[in-house]
Amino acid sequence: MNSKLVKATSALTLFVLMASVVASSAPAFALNGHGTTYGRGPQFGGGTGITASGGAYLTYDDGLSINGASFDISKFTTTINTQTLYVNMPSDITFKIYEHDGVQLIQHGALFLGITGTHPQVSQSTTFIQWDKTSGVSTSDPNGLFKSATATVKYSGKFMYLTFHITPAQTLDTSHIIVRAWDENLSQGQVIVLDAIKIGYIPNGFSGTSQ
Repeated sequence: MNSKLVKATSALTLFVLMASVVASSAPAFALNGHGTTYGRGPQFGGGTGITASGGAYLTYDDGLSINGASFDISKFTTTINTQTLYVNMPSDITFKIYEHDGVQLIQHGALFLGITGTHPQVSQSTTFIQWDKTSGVSTSDPNGLFKSATATVKYSGKFMYLTFHITPAQTLDTSHIIVRAWDENLSQGQVIVLDAIKIGYIPNGFSGTSQ
């Protein structure tokens, strides 16, 4: 087993264990590493609670961008208009992440694909891309969905922009996606985006990256 797969599997196992205490109705942006809910940890737009100084946590409505189209993912579960990616054509999926104590604390982010059904869970996915501040990018792709897949991070003001760069190698029926992140204190966040993407072949005469 290669080192990248070992890192990916180990990180995923850790996160599943951490997340096993999360009820499906809990706000994903508000779980502390010790199992107590706060308004802290990585958030994707759905800030909640009051800061130590008495102000509200930050909220925003552009937590997800797929090939330049922005979507509000401030709820734990959101349905968006399905975005089409194309075989052999590069696409970007970007998450705008906020951390009350500073985005430099964010340690890890993961995007899970190939999820269907009425109760989406990470355990349904064997295809994912992970970014880790220490170990870099790793992937799990047992079905050969990716021609290439990587991730980059950009810091801007109060936000971290985590972008997954994907060039598909084959088609994919409409899929939910799940994004997860945690910080150095093991405070974690998760968002489920229903019917988020599908992958098809490029239509004749097509010049864009999504529809």
